[in-house]
Amino acid sequence: MKKFDFPSLFRSHRVFSINIIIVICILIPLFFVPSSPSEEKPDTGWDGVPIETDFDLNDVVTINATSALAIGESGKIFYTENSGNNWSVEDSGIIQDLNSIEFVDVPIAVGDSGVVIVKDGDSWFDNSIVGASNLYDVSVVNYQSLNDSLVFVSGMGGEVWKWYNNSWIDLSSVTGVSSDIYGIDFVNETHGIAVGASGVIIGTEDGGASWEPRDVPEAVQGFSFYDVAFINPIRAFVVGENGTLLRSSGTGDSAIGYNWLVWDTGSSSTINSIGYSSINKVWIVGNDNFIALTKDGGKSFYNQSQPQTIDTDFSGVSFVDGSNGFMVGESGIALYTNREGIDPAQLDTAIKFDTFWVYAEYAYPFLKEGMINTLKIIFLAIFMGFSIGVTLAVFKTSQSNIRIPLSMPREDGTWNFVNFNPLRFFATIYTDIFRNTPLLVQFFFIYFGLVEVGIDLTFEGILGEDRALERAYGSAVVALGLNSGAYQTEIIRSGIQAIPVGQMEAGRSIGLTYLQSMRYVVLPQAIRIVIPPLGNETVNLVLNSSLASAIGFGEITRKGRLLISLTFETFWTWGLVLIFYFAITYTLANILKYVEKRLKIPGLGLGGEE
Repeated sequence: MKKFDFPSLFRSHRVFSINIIIVICILIPLFFVPSSPSEEKPDTGWDGVPIETDFDLNDVVTINATSALAIGESGKIFYTENSGNNWSVEDSGIIQDLNSIEFVDVPIAVGDSGVVIVKDGDSWFDNSIVGASNLYDVSVVNYQSLNDSLVFVSGMGGEVWKWYNNSWIDLSSVTGVSSDIYGIDFVNETHGIAVGASGVIIGTEDGGASWEPRDVPEAVQGFSFYDVAFINPIRAFVVGENGTLLRSSGTGDSAIGYNWLVWDTGSSSTINSIGYSSINKVWIVGNDNFIALTKDGGKSFYNQSQPQTIDTDFSGVSFVDGSNGFMVGESGIALYTNREGIDPAQLDTAIKFDTFWVYAEYAYPFLKEGMINTLKIIFLAIFMGFSIGVTLAVFKTSQSNIRIPLSMPREDGTWNFVNFNPLRFFATIYTDIFRNTPLLVQFFFIYFGLVEVGIDLTFEGILGEDRALERAYGSAVVALGLNSGAYQTEIIRSGIQAIPVGQMEAGRSIGLTYLQSMRYVVLPQAIRIVIPPLGNETVNLVLNSSLASAIGFGEITRKGRLLISLTFETFWTWGLVLIFYFAITYTLANILKYVEKRLKIPGLGLGGEE
């Protein structure tokens, strides 16, 4: 009969009790700190800033946080520089309806009968197209001066015109369509998309010299499309009748615009205009007082319809950043927001939390989601880092030298060689780069930099459109995995070099190859030796995952910042964030302790805690 080990049992209870006391000591201050009251302030997401006119407004462009230009019927142009509190009338010099305006260094507007006007200083001058019909949209690619600019406009009957080398070039004969083209947008000098009546979507990849039709989802075939936003080489949106919003994603210039997905906007009203501040944060407006915001690229929408504009048809929306924007509609209706159009009275800032437990109950779903997202990136990053670490550690300890002659043979026929190990060289360069540059900079380089050269870490080409990752998610995994891989390489290398050379020789002597000896003899022993430092690196990776909040990934830290913006409960929020991180790292550390104890090589080391 096995003897009961009372001392071991006592030590286990003692360790457990100490751990419980630690957690309680962390929690106690949080329970009794009073909540700072939150005052409820009735508000709406948009401020009414109407213009004194009976004419309908057709479009608006936001110039900066407080300034905008609105255009409309009969050549009317209105300007504000104080968030719409006052609008002044500008003399456009024309009487035709103006339909679209864009601002790139200077504002350019287009309208009926081929009207194109450009603002130079305080005056508008006419650059209209002789012989053109009604123009519906304008896309300004670049503008240095009238002589040095690139502008595209679209209009009736498939018309597309290009301003280049100080003259208008008619591209209408190569569009391949005869329907009205209501929207046109170029992401650069070569790649553009145009949309229009009866389900028209066409694209160009050579600056408009040729156009080709793009496939339209069956569910929206025949619908008219009224606006297009070609945001960057990986994202484009199209809006139109019956609440239609289409999204196209890609990993490079050539991939965008060929495949479109239909997203549910929650409305059947015609959508006339789209504005955005990023590929994920997009506003759409349309008929019947329809205003909506999406913060996830169209997957879900927040209805922002305003009670003061019931039955209003909106025609244009424009944002200069993620918070400040203008919107216009019929009969001089204009709205302004400096809070992304969100009604604070509908947010949870109006809730008063009297105790920690009430607040914890509210915050738990946010932080739980953040913890799940954190676990998702750290498990993939740990696997990726360990795979890189084992591979490059073998590279660093390999003997695959290449003898490179340094000169011609000597008189005695001998050569002067230098040994070069390409595997070791590659592994050394990799570890030096990732161990000697800041992890935050690596996050920024991978998330913001790689997409500029056509590398999109959604892995859409591998996983498909429906299963593609969010770019922030994929970037976070890659950044953490690559960084951790560099540190794990050095840890595992030290373990391999700690194994006596006789172990490799013994494996080779029984007929194993070098890789087989490394796999079956050396690595199993080396990994067991380096479990403690690998455990430290794993815990460090969990803590470093908080940097993913800097690129917009919704892990625990970012969810904490969101909670603070909603509740202003700074102390309680960061206290809970600390507890969530502590729960993850403490659990992981104890699992690794158990693994270390179970896999400890007998007779190695001085011993320690049983």
